[in-house]
Order: sequence, then structure tokens, then C-alpha cells
Amino acid sequence: MVKYACDSRNMKRKKLFRCMPVFVALCVLFEGVFFMAITKPGHVPDVWAHVYRIDSILNGDMIARPVTSRSMLHNTATGVVGGAVDRNWMQYSLEQYDGYDPTVVISDTVAEDKSSATVDLPFNNTATNSPIVYAPQLSGFALGRLFGLGPGATYRLAEACMLIVYALIMFCSVRALPKWRIPIGLLLCVPQMLRFASFSISADSFTQAMVILFSCLLFREIVGRRSRRNAIMLAVAGVVLAMCKFVYMPLVLLVVPLMFDRVAGRWRVNRAQAAPLSACVVLSGGWIMFWLSANGWYTNCPMLVSYEQMSERKHALLTDPAAISEVVRNIVWSITHAQSNMNNRNGSIGIAACWSAIVVSIIMLAVASMLKIIARSRRQAVGSADDSKGMCDRFSLPYAWLIIALCVGDVLLIYLALWLQYDADGAIGVDGMQYRYFLPYAPLLAFVMLESGNRLLNGSLWSRHTLNSASMNAV
Repeated sequence: MVKYACDSRNMKRKKLFRCMPVFVALCVLFEGVFFMAITKPGHVPDVWAHVYRIDSILNGDMIARPVTSRSMLHNTATGVVGGAVDRNWMQYSLEQYDGYDPTVVISDTVAEDKSSATVDLPFNNTATNSPIVYAPQLSGFALGRLFGLGPGATYRLAEACMLIVYALIMFCSVRALPKWRIPIGLLLCVPQMLRFASFSISADSFTQAMVILFSCLLFREIVGRRSRRNAIMLAVAGVVLAMCKFVYMPLVLLVVPLMFDRVAGRWRVNRAQAAPLSACVVLSGGWIMFWLSANGWYTNCPMLVSYEQMSERKHALLTDPAAISEVVRNIVWSITHAQSNMNNRNGSIGIAACWSAIVVSIIMLAVASMLKIIARSRRQAVGSADDSKGMCDRFSLPYAWLIIALCVGDVLLIYLALWLQYDADGAIGVDGMQYRYFLPYAPLLAFVMLESGNRLLNGSLWSRHTLNSASMNAV
């Protein structure tokens, strides 16, 4: 009876494991539709700046240019950039504005030219976003223009396109996992993960989806059976990720260890893996250098930090130890106080929760590493061979530490970028941080915690059994 019950539970678990990709995709769709229904147009962070940017791309302005119009967030005489936006989008944004999003244009600052169907509108804070990151929403805008839909219908169509793409990417992400599908799938269905990212007209939506897909493909390569096909898929995801938002590009470096295999105690280059993965790193780095050089002549928020101020801060970081010390103090203060954008209380709670998750993952990994060292020293003392490699697949502790280091370093890079371009002189801490910036790292941190927990639960039992066996043999 006990054996039958165990077999029944295993069968149910395997069935759930196989069905998890479909389950996650359906949950994303249902939750996304619900959030779309309760979110009024214009009630997404920086949505009008994203709308203006998307429409300007369709009108040919791939790279922003100086404009004379202003928004409430970019209300300054110099340093404002934007592009050509259809006049009906300007009117629609003004009609929907109810005080939520300060990136809406100030109508009195727009140069009137009745002969033109477009107007130049500002969007400094979204100007650095490449067209790739808006691919789903661009499809919705293009379809709306093709079928002659109004701004309201096009707005909802773009949200629907983003939601469908997000659900498909979540399906592919979970399906790629050789293990941990159930906990990771449930994590991806948490409402906070989907509240804005699943459907919003925002660069963060597609970026978060691509980081999650990249993380799952990376984990498959680490613990699963490696192949050239899987390496190519990971490389493509890495390049697309780098083209979304440059602050997440350092995560692409996680593919570097996959270029090598350990054979007979020596590290050797895996040519089948190295070719596509090295191309991924090179292309990602090349794209970032090109895009930053093309967009490095303006700031994200010139009303708070001008281009001259940003240039001075960059120079000080390279030459002035006092400036470096000030930046470190501001970042540390912001982290320890869970400082959020505009000191929003709910935002601070979210940031504190995210940092707590990072700390927990570090503690679990540290404990697993210490137990590994202790177990190894005891095995050497009793002369036992190390057979633990198969226990935790191929997710090695050094690789886990590399993931933690790059995730934490990437978050610190976001703090530094906000300090450079968003914080006015004399501000305490680093303003502008939001907990949604942490969400793309959730799967990577979850993999570290799950594998560390697996080592703590199974590794200790295995070590105890091995040591007892070795002691009995020695006697």
C-alpha cells in the first residue's frame, strides 16, 4: 500500500511537471487580462513617454533628437529630446491624463503646425530604449495604423499583443527547464511579477520576459544535456536581452563558463558551445557600445540632472576618491533604508523584500559552501572518494556564486545609473529605485536557493552515509 501511494504521488508529480508550461501560460493570460481590465489607460509608470517613443519609431525616429516641447517630468528649456508623434496620440494622452504620469506633454509648449500630421514630443527617459524592446507593442501600433483604429483601440491592442508575447515566452521558459518547473512556474505566476510587466506598454515588459527566458535557458545548459542547438538558442536570447536594456547586459557574461568542459581534471574548450556563446558575448558588447555612443549626448531627466552635470559626475568617478566615497555612501544609505522612487511606502516595502530575498539566497549558498568544504575535508581524512558530483547535477557552487555576484553587481549598476542621471545635487541616497527593477532576477536567485536547499537537504544525508561507510570499511 505504501509503495502504491508513493507511485501514485510520483505519477501526479510527473504529470504536473509536464503540464506546468501550459498552466503557467494560462495563468499569465488570465491574470494579465484581469490587470488590463482594472488598469486605466495612462496608469502605468512612464506610459506616455513609452507611447510617444513607440509612435516616433513608426514615424522613422529610431534615435531621439532635440525638441522644443516639454513634459512635466522634462520641463526645462535645454536638453529635452524626443521625436515625431502622431497628433492624435498627443490628444489622447492629454484626455486620459489625471495626474498619474508626469511624462505627458505640456500642450502649451508644442509648436503648432496645422499642416503636419505629427508633432515633436519629449521622452528623454525612454529615448535610450531600442526598437527591439518595443517589438510587441510596435506590432500593435502598426496593426492599429494599418486598420485605421483610433488611439484608444490601438492602446488596448498593443497591450494585448504584449500579453500574448509575454505568455508565449513564459511557456517557452518553463518548458526549457529540466527540473524545478513547479516552483519556478509558481514564482512566475505571482501577481507582483505580472502586475505591470505582463501587458504594459513599457520597455520593462519585454525586458523582464527576455531575462526570464535567458535565465531558464541558461539553467538548462548548466544542469541539462548540452548541445549546439541549445547553445544557439541561449546565444540568441542573450543578444536580444542585451538589445532590450543595457543595464541587464552583464547577465550575458554568465554564458562564459559554458564554453568549457572539465575532462579528466582539465578544462577544455567545448567548440560546439564556444562558437555561438562567444558570438553572443561579442555581439552583445558591440551592440551596447554602438547604442550608448549613439545616445550618449543627453540625459534621462534633464530637469534634475543636465548633461554637463552628468559628465562632471562621470569624470569625478574616475579621478576623485571623495566622489567615489560619496556615491558609495549614497548607495549604501539607499539600500539600508529601502529607499524607493518618491519615497513611496509600498515601493520601499517591495525593495526591502527583494533585498531580503537576495540576502537569504546568499546565506543559503554560503551555508551550502561551508558544508561542502567540511564534507570534503572529512572525506580526505578518512580516505573516501568524492562521489557527490552526481548528487547536485552540474550546478556547481562556483557557478552559483558567479550568478549571485553578477545579479548583485547588476542591481548596484542600476543604483549607479540612477545616481548619475536622476538624482539632483545634494539629494540624500539614490532616488528613483523601484522594486520592479529587481523582478527579472527572481528566477536566477530562485535557482540558487533551490539548488542550495537541495544540497543542504540531500548533501548532508549523503555525506553522513558516506562517512559512516568509510569508517566501517576502515575498521
